[in-house]
Amino acid sequence: MSKMNKVKQFFNLSIMLAFTACFLLTGCGKSNKSGETTDAAGENTSETTRFINGTYAVMTMQNEGDYNLVGGQDSSMKESIKQMLQQWWSISDLNSGMKQVNELTSENGMHSKEFVSEVKELGIDKMSKEEFETKLAAITNPEQKIHFQLLYDAYSDLGYKAVTGWDLGRANFLLTSFYVADFTDENTALDKALEVTKRIQKTFKSWDEYNRSYMYGYLYWSNEDPKDSSSKYTQRQGFISELKKDSKSPFQVKWDTKLEKDWK
Repeated sequence: MSKMNKVKQFFNLSIMLAFTACFLLTGCGKSNKSGETTDAAGENTSETTRFINGTYAVMTMQNEGDYNLVGGQDSSMKESIKQMLQQWWSISDLNSGMKQVNELTSENGMHSKEFVSEVKELGIDKMSKEEFETKLAAITNPEQKIHFQLLYDAYSDLGYKAVTGWDLGRANFLLTSFYVADFTDENTALDKALEVTKRIQKTFKSWDEYNRSYMYGYLYWSNEDPKDSSSKYTQRQGFISELKKDSKSPFQVKWDTKLEKDWK
C-alpha cells in the first residue's frame, strides 16, 4: 500500500486536523500560552497532572487551549469536543472511545505497528548508511523519497519506538477529552492517563526524546516535507520550542518526576 493511501486510510483517525477544523468553524479556542488559566474548573497543577498535560501539550497549543487544564479546555468546550470525537473518531460515548484508546495503547500500537512493519519490510533496520543513500538516490517520486528518508531517520534515531510517542500522546489527549466531553469524571480520566504517562516516561529518556517520537509519528501520518517552512510540522515544532522556553509550561516538569496519583 502506498504512503498516500495510508494517509487516506487513517485520515478519520487524525485528531490534529480535526480539532483545528473545530476551532476554525466555531472560534471556540481560549488561548493561554503564558500559564494563566481561563477557568478554575478542570485546573489541576500538581506535578503529575502537569506531566500528563505535557504529553499532549502540542495539541493544546494547536487548539489555542490552556495547558493547565485537564484536556486543555474548560467546560464551555463540551459540545465542541463531543462533536469532534464523533465526527473524526466515531466516538459517541466512553465505550467507543476506549476502543480507540486501547488500539493506540496496545503492545503494537496503531501507527507504530505500521511503522515497524515498513521498516522491517524495507530492510531499513539492517541497512547501512551507504545502502540507504544508494536506494534513496534511485527513488524518483518526491513523496516516496520524503517517506523513505523519514523511515530511515526515525529508525536511526529511536529504533522501533520512533513513532510510539505519537500513539501514546494521542491516547492521553483522547482520555482527557473524554472528561471535557463529560463522558467520565476528571479523576477517572486522570487515573487512565496516568497509566499511559508512566509508560511514556519509561519508554523515553526525556521530553526532547518523547517530542521527537511524537513528531516522527506526525510526519509518518501526514507525509509532510519537514523542510517545508509553511507546513503544519514546522508549526508544531514552533510550539515545542515555545513550550521549552515557557518557564510555566509542563515541559519544565523534570522527566524523572515520580508519577503518582495525587488527586482524590
